[in-house]
Amino acid sequence: MNVRQLRYFLQIAELGSVTRAAEVLHIAQPALSRQMRSLEEDLDATLLHRSERGITLTEAGESLRESAVELLRHFDRVRSEVRDRSGDASGELTIALPPSMSELLAFPVIQRFRTSFPNVLLKVFEGSSGVLDAWSMVAQGRADLAVVASGEPLASLEAFPFIEEPMCLIGPPGSGLAMNKPLNVEDLVDRPMVAMSRPNVGRMIVESAMAERNFRLNVAMEVNTRQLVLKAVESGLGFTTLPLCSGSDLLERGAISMAPIDGVVISWLLIKGREQGLSVAGQRMQLMLRQVAHEQISTGRWPLARLKGFMPSEDGAVRHL
Repeated sequence: MNVRQLRYFLQIAELGSVTRAAEVLHIAQPALSRQMRSLEEDLDATLLHRSERGITLTEAGESLRESAVELLRHFDRVRSEVRDRSGDASGELTIALPPSMSELLAFPVIQRFRTSFPNVLLKVFEGSSGVLDAWSMVAQGRADLAVVASGEPLASLEAFPFIEEPMCLIGPPGSGLAMNKPLNVEDLVDRPMVAMSRPNVGRMIVESAMAERNFRLNVAMEVNTRQLVLKAVESGLGFTTLPLCSGSDLLERGAISMAPIDGVVISWLLIKGREQGLSVAGQRMQLMLRQVAHEQISTGRWPLARLKGFMPSEDGAVRHL
């Protein structure tokens, strides 16, 4: 069994056809079939079930597919580390980020990283709680780094404090909300809310804080994406509660108004695999995430947010915060 055979196998599994896989891989179909027979003989197992409808995986094939993805990712990481030491960084880097940080963190970091590492294939996954399980992505080796809301860390992961910011009440322009006028949780009670659909960490944080004081949100509408929630609020359909970073762009343009909720905060963590070392590109990405966050906070674009943990410098030194 070798790396090439595993890549061939995964391509067949994805397309469900040896013929189509051969076309994508630019290899003759008989040669590809021979590689698969050799792989099955080496493993002493039937991996592919062939029928008129195409190729499906046997139980052994499904097991190999799960392992092959992790094996190839580890192989690519090792190859990238060796190349990093011999010249320009290359290979792949995968990060998972919450959609609430698109404007303030994700896009500026992507721009900076692409300029510094044009030969690295950067893969960025974005999704809300319940759609993107960034914890599992990193634990399973499908992502190198992720920013997640605080939670119970897995034993296989390292979690570092990253950013703490207030949860905010967001309303349409002219609703009387202001960043210099914090609200109490009881100020939310009688407002019609456009809430993020469960499960959503930010919503859970606000509802828990209200439940402690025997209050409940007045949910008039549930929406499953941040963009729709903010559009509904901007249009005057109600209010919502989101992390401060979620509405920064709209707040700057005067499309919404916003006020922090006193004592209700969301903490973000930066996580990576405990056993997998980061490539040079991965280490640089970790640094860039902190640098960009620091810049956005210090310039006032991310008001009331606090950078937590440490701030690495260009020379690798660490300044604890």
